Amino acid sequence: MSFRQSLWAIFSALIFTSVVVRAQVELPEEELAKETVVPRFDNSTTVKSRNVILDRKIELGVYYGWNFAEAIENQSKLGFNLGYHWNETSALFLNYALWQAGLNTLYTSTLQQLYQLDFTRAPQLQSSAWLNYEWDVFYGKISFTKQVVTNMSMYPIFGAGMTTYTNKSYPGVTAGIGTKFYFSSRWALRADFKLQYSGQPSPFLGNNALKTGTAVPSQNSFQDTYAIGSIFDIGVIALF
Repeated sequence: MSFRQSLWAIFSALIFTSVVVRAQVELPEEELAKETVVPRFDNSTTVKSRNVILDRKIELGVYYGWNFAEAIENQSKLGFNLGYHWNETSALFLNYALWQAGLNTLYTSTLQQLYQLDFTRAPQLQSSAWLNYEWDVFYGKISFTKQVVTNMSMYPIFGAGMTTYTNKSYPGVTAGIGTKFYFSSRWALRADFKLQYSGQPSPFLGNNALKTGTAVPSQNSFQDTYAIGSIFDIGVIALF
């Protein structure tokens, strides 16, 4: 084959290849894909390298809390949580707290000065015990700095329990949301916000029963009422 024939053969091959490639690229519009499909995987893993294992773990914690909506009684309390996680998402907790003695002086001192009302005559808040269900719907990792990654979880809270005053105990229900920031696979900072709807004795009894200088009323003389409390608790927990 002469040099001219070889050159012509190469040139013909380039033209043929260009036509073939062009034919492959320029597909009819009706043959192009017009929708996408999200792939599905068997045995998918939601979280990889999970550092905090809750399944079949006991959780013990202590906390300090206060009730923003309480105008008469002392707003603060000290308590503990004892719970059991039977899997990674569900747990049952006993929440017990001792409320601090005394009154919310921010409001009662003003009422006492204006109307000579002695609220220590009313039944005093003592303790509360709640049985709560926690549903760990979110577990992930968050970084507050570029060097440290913190594991965290969020969960709604639903429960029922009793609040005890010096005259008797009152039933109630609660609902809220909480979060935990883990220092390690065992220790964490826990913060909960809950709304509690429960019974309580009304701190007011007639016009003169609470006034200083009058006869002290009986603890059972106060009428029962229901109120909503805004509870915020913060403390530390340990997993075993």
